[in-house]
Amino acid sequence: MLDQIFAPIQYQIARFEARLEEVMMASDVYGIQEMAYHVVKNRGRRFRPALALLTAQAVGECSDAVIDAAVGVEIIQTASLVHDDVIDNAETRRGCNGLHLQWGNRTAILMGDFLFAKSMQVLVGLNSLPVMNAATHAIQRIVEGEILEGETSTSGEASHYFRMINKKTASLLALSCELGALLGNGSPDQVVRMASFGSKIGVAYQITDDVLDLIGNTNDLGKPTGNDLREKKLTLPLIRALANCENGEATRIRTKVLNGLETDGDWREVTRFVQRYRGVEAAREEARSYAQSALKNLNVLHTSCARDALVLAVQHVVERDR
Repeated sequence: MLDQIFAPIQYQIARFEARLEEVMMASDVYGIQEMAYHVVKNRGRRFRPALALLTAQAVGECSDAVIDAAVGVEIIQTASLVHDDVIDNAETRRGCNGLHLQWGNRTAILMGDFLFAKSMQVLVGLNSLPVMNAATHAIQRIVEGEILEGETSTSGEASHYFRMINKKTASLLALSCELGALLGNGSPDQVVRMASFGSKIGVAYQITDDVLDLIGNTNDLGKPTGNDLREKKLTLPLIRALANCENGEATRIRTKVLNGLETDGDWREVTRFVQRYRGVEAAREEARSYAQSALKNLNVLHTSCARDALVLAVQHVVERDR
């Protein structure tokens, strides 16, 4: 399905890749060049840049400015992942060692800071105040989401979870689509609706990620499964399973997760609990609901190959296995 999604923007994606490498490697410090090469070599699926390019094409034109905006968004994403890996002490990212494992936490954090600065340099070069307002607002929300993730819920587990992922994950997908619509010369209504489209996709994307962390395959995902539970995180599948359990088992399982899972047997017990009380099914259903809500925003777009690809992108988000 990804091939079909990328089909209308193959030329633009190739230009994006070249520009990303150029920007990432632009430093006279050898250590930065070395880490940048490591990041570029271990590329992701480029889903966020693709959304920016497809949105621009769907509303008007996918220009060089849009490609630079996509580069800026991808570097923001990369910087946040570098910091995430240090915070979570993650062992792998996309099947390879995180920067912190090869260069240490201090250097990895500084590289993340360098990448945030690089992203701003690229976006400032577009000479657009609306672009900069959108980008800085998104970065602020991402950091707020990171902090929320580490806080104890005071407003209920589900509401805390959705507040956190709306900031941490959905903000950047919303930014991708918003910048694509802005720089593709979309109408004000199209810009607003495409930002909403990206936000809804972002929530569905994160819910699916959390499901796959429970039931996915490590080789497919390129990272270990079960990290969320081992990091004492209450994600939606577990939250819904706890709500569906009407006996004392829910209290025991919640306490076990929040105190830290000590063995693989503890992890298996919790995952069996989630499956038994339909947590995975409930979470998948909510991801599909957000996906359907995202699709309604595409009504502001004329029929085109790019619009068709955005529809497929929604389908991919909820059906993917990695």
